[in-house]
Amino acid sequence: MDPGNRERGLKAAINNPRVSEQAKQRDREILESEFGTHMPEESTANIAEEEVHSTPKKGRSKSTGSHNASTSSKTESSTSGNLEGKDRGNVIRGLKAAINNPNVSEKAKEKDRKKLHDLGESID
Repeated sequence: MDPGNRERGLKAAINNPRVSEQAKQRDREILESEFGTHMPEESTANIAEEEVHSTPKKGRSKSTGSHNASTSSKTESSTSGNLEGKDRGNVIRGLKAAINNPNVSEKAKEKDRKKLHDLGESID
């Protein structure tokens, strides 16, 4: 195993909010003994806690089967004429994928069909 990969993995585990404090402490000890790297407990705990509370959810909700607001607004603004620097083909493929996704609500599918129509694309 590459020592650099091992060191990066230990650091990642220490900063992962889903890793127990016991495992983080063990990883800190390994980092210090094997690599001479000191990772203070306080700074990693604060970083991990901030990430948990500030990371926005993206994508579609599996429980309701409808568009999530962040995804929907991105697609709406990107297809409103100028695509805001996004690849037209990717936008079209994403809309077609949503239309064919059984977890997407009919209301969201209708919006996506209209966006495809506005882009001059047919629904295959």
